Amino acid sequence: MDKVRAKYLITVILSALLPLTIGAEKTLIYLEHSNTLSFDQDRLPDCQILIGDVRFRHDKALMYCDSAYFYSKSNTLNAYSNVRMVQGDSLFVYGDVLYYDGNTKLARLRNNVRLENGQATLYTDSLNYDRVRDVGYYFDHGRIVDSTNELTSVNGHYYPRTDNAIFQKKVVLTNKDLELNSDTLIYNTKTHIARIVGPSRIYFDDAWIYSESGWYDTEKEDSELLDYSILRDYEGHSLTGDTVRYRRAERIAEGFTNVFMKDSVDNLIIKGGYGYYNEGTDSAYVIKRATMISYEPENPDSTYVTADTLFYKSADSIKTVKGYYNVQAWSIDFQGLADSIFYSTKDSVCRMFGAPVTWQGRNQATGDSILVFTKDNEVDRIEALGSGFIFMKNDTTAYNQVSGKKVTCYVDSGRLKKIFVDGNALSVYFAEEDEEDMTEEERSEPRSDEDYVGINVSESSEMTIYVNKDNRPERIILTPASSGVMYTPDKKKDTTKTKLSGLLDCFNIRPLSKYDIYNIKDRSSLKEAAENKPRHKRKKR
Repeated sequence: MDKVRAKYLITVILSALLPLTIGAEKTLIYLEHSNTLSFDQDRLPDCQILIGDVRFRHDKALMYCDSAYFYSKSNTLNAYSNVRMVQGDSLFVYGDVLYYDGNTKLARLRNNVRLENGQATLYTDSLNYDRVRDVGYYFDHGRIVDSTNELTSVNGHYYPRTDNAIFQKKVVLTNKDLELNSDTLIYNTKTHIARIVGPSRIYFDDAWIYSESGWYDTEKEDSELLDYSILRDYEGHSLTGDTVRYRRAERIAEGFTNVFMKDSVDNLIIKGGYGYYNEGTDSAYVIKRATMISYEPENPDSTYVTADTLFYKSADSIKTVKGYYNVQAWSIDFQGLADSIFYSTKDSVCRMFGAPVTWQGRNQATGDSILVFTKDNEVDRIEALGSGFIFMKNDTTAYNQVSGKKVTCYVDSGRLKKIFVDGNALSVYFAEEDEEDMTEEERSEPRSDEDYVGINVSESSEMTIYVNKDNRPERIILTPASSGVMYTPDKKKDTTKTKLSGLLDCFNIRPLSKYDIYNIKDRSSLKEAAENKPRHKRKKR
């Protein structure tokens, strides 16, 4: 147990003991009844030997037994067989042997000890009961049973007046619904609330909790768990947070601050400032910097997606995640923005809506909607649907462009390999000098005006473009019914000829890192262009 929890536990014990340690007065023990009384001055001087229906009174406590040794001068007694101690109308203590000191009001009971207080019963073989402090404590295993729970531990303190019990070492609390294991636990036998003050685990039939601080109401099945507690089921879902509120009876869990939900089966993490999880429907939502992380255990690169709100749902082994408003995605090889997304493990496709835009290297894709197909947590292909548009940026003014009804980008190992356009295919391609005459360094550098030999503008119903390792068109295949024109390099800056309708360079709002996704991007120009752009029309040449 760390110093903070140790200090807390000491404070709890002292607060329970301190008010009762003041004003203890020495009073005499009175013998009220015995069938026989005898003395043995040689063997037991100053001792009254009592046998049969023995009864003592000390203050408001009565003590019964079959036989006893009573030392009136020292104000002590030893009681044997069928020992019973009664205090008030609710506290009863039983045992085989009682050693009682009337000066300190300390009763030491041994063998088959049972303390009854209302609906709570304590069982042990060695119990010391301090009447001044009103506390019974055992030090060699004990058990407390009430109407709801059974608790066992090596050491324990029980306070009948407040119904509080403090358990230490190998603590186990059980009832019909759960088992709680702990090193230290504070429990109230009246409210049935267990206060966790050390490393503890609570096991249910379908889930378990780890916590080091908090409380669990075993009767109402309600809890509040602190210090980054963990709630986990046996199907791979877990919820952690600085504070976790778990209403077991309703099957509802809430996480507050640094919330972390994990699906270890499909390698998904959803985190944020607040999370709500419904076990019954296996659904959840997260807000406040809500972030989904998709990962592969053997792949160090993860995909991060943030939104104002993320919704999670699991049904028939299929997991879905929906994100709404200010959606941003980042991975090493892929970035994107949208108003909303929908991701399903059924097909590993992330669907982006609301003026979506994605980037890969120097490439940008836009469309009415974008589908991102993934495999092993890497982008496999991208489909831009309805006014699909992709450009490959050569330099600050030269853009290799493709547009159409449906533009599909095929990706391999993070690199664009092929583009297929289905319907109203348009392209602008800046033809360059033979790359075989260029060094590898020259091929990777941005182009200057002198590097271009012409500008090819094509139109076709379908189009296939193969992209080389330098991210430049290598080969273009058109359908027979196609048309095109080649412009000289000096037309490069004539946007009426070299830019397709819908071209909008949004690299300035591209997320730069997994931390940058939390900075809201200005997408007003992108939304305006999406609303106003004509469909699949090329500007007049």
